[in-house]
Amino acid sequence: MQIEPTPGIVFKFCRPSGAPSRQPSAAMAQALRQFARSDEMQAFVANARKQRRKVVVKVFHASDGHPLLIHTATVCRKSL
Repeated sequence: MQIEPTPGIVFKFCRPSGAPSRQPSAAMAQALRQFARSDEMQAFVANARKQRRKVVVKVFHASDGHPLLIHTATVCRKSL
């Protein structure tokens, strides 16, 4: 699943093979919105924009649905 609630930031949700697909909870969505608005992320996004790149935040979930890892990276706009 992929969403883009904030311009320049794409959120991807990854789960183990065979685990049921789930929508992120309202609390998780709110936490990610706050994360995207943080000073650290704003600087990261601004730097990515200067390089004509997008920021991708991957949220890796366990099979029971709880998040295990959040990974940030920049990618070329065309690769999305």
